[in-house]
Amino acid sequence: MFTVETSNIKGITSFTTYDSGGLKECKLNEYNLIHTKYGDFVPQYGNPGIRRKQLNALSFYKSGKVKNISLEQQTEISTSIGNFPAELVTFFEDGSLNSLFPLNGQISGFWSEEEEGALAQKYDFTFPFGSFSAKIIGLRFYPDGKVRSLILWPTEGIAVDTPAGKIPIRTGFKLFEDGSMESVEPAKPVPVEAPIGLINAYDAAAVGIDADVNSLRFDRNGKLTSLATFDIISVKKSNGEMKVTFPKLKPGLTEEYEKVPIKLSFDDDTVIINDGAKANEYRISDSTFKITGGDYTEAPTCGYCSKCKGCM
Repeated sequence: MFTVETSNIKGITSFTTYDSGGLKECKLNEYNLIHTKYGDFVPQYGNPGIRRKQLNALSFYKSGKVKNISLEQQTEISTSIGNFPAELVTFFEDGSLNSLFPLNGQISGFWSEEEEGALAQKYDFTFPFGSFSAKIIGLRFYPDGKVRSLILWPTEGIAVDTPAGKIPIRTGFKLFEDGSMESVEPAKPVPVEAPIGLINAYDAAAVGIDADVNSLRFDRNGKLTSLATFDIISVKKSNGEMKVTFPKLKPGLTEEYEKVPIKLSFDDDTVIINDGAKANEYRISDSTFKITGGDYTEAPTCGYCSKCKGCM
């Protein structure tokens, strides 16, 4: 564990505190040296220029232990899978490494994602489920130092072995503490054998900034627990009741409309089918399922058709 005597921090230009009065976070304009079990780090204090984010240089837990350090310069840090440069590091309260980010630039009208990407370098990785080289946004760890998740650079894609087979992925992946695969984000529609039949797993709306939450998930034994799809799912219960679930449309941020994926969750003999508006639960042994391949093209402009049920 390491605690910083906050009264010794020099050059604080702005700060916030906890209700107890303890320092929560601060910005700096003077050199400071923070000692950790991973080495000594210099928090950001100089002019950030057009590229660097104007972040709080330091943040703390209520206990006074360091939580985040935005570094003045890219600094190498040792991990369980090798050494990596970092511009931002975060820690658990016990002082162990939580995450590192090799780059931490501010994408804006003055600094583009392409310019930031040109600074990103590829790293070589070897895991039990595959070896690959890729640019990354960051790495997250468990307190014991094992990798928790790997976040890929937005333009990167890799293929890894999963309990559902070898799958091309984007965004990244998350691992259990024992190193087995917990979740991935498919880069394209991938047929996956589910308890209700073969279904295409894909979430076009997946947010690619954090690999801790992915749409295709497994339990510790490799059993499929959830996925997202744009396929059409028909269910017939033993009493003859029928229900058809298909992807809906909603107003988009960058497009007029965007499709909402159907989310499926599996547990023993049940499946929950959620179309974004309503979730229905079915007993698998009491139902018959038909999966029809969905439309994986971009969402069209809505024509306000009188018979359409897919919008909102």
